[in-house]
Amino acid sequence: MNNRLSKILSSINGYYYYNDDVAHEYILLIEEAIGIIRGLDAKPTSFLDNAKNEALSELSNELKNRMNDNFFNTHSDRRKNDFKISKMLVAVAIGNVLTNITPVE
Repeated sequence: MNNRLSKILSSINGYYYYNDDVAHEYILLIEEAIGIIRGLDAKPTSFLDNAKNEALSELSNELKNRMNDNFFNTHSDRRKNDFKISKMLVAVAIGNVLTNITPVE
């Protein structure tokens, strides 16, 4: 799971140019990341638990408030800007989770 989450982050960071197909792929990656993060085991109040909760909140908010059905009905310049903002927020949230996962030995 950690490896897949890293690949998702890498894919998101690799979106340099915006188009609607990329946005659709991006939304699917966010949904997949939410599923992976939900499935992570974390001790209550640990750094990982806090990062998990923050990431789930951030990713869910991005899907509800920015990357929703209305997103594709806005002007292309607005979509480009909102996509850039969303990408930064999502990358930080996923990165924080990955940073707090302890390696499995």
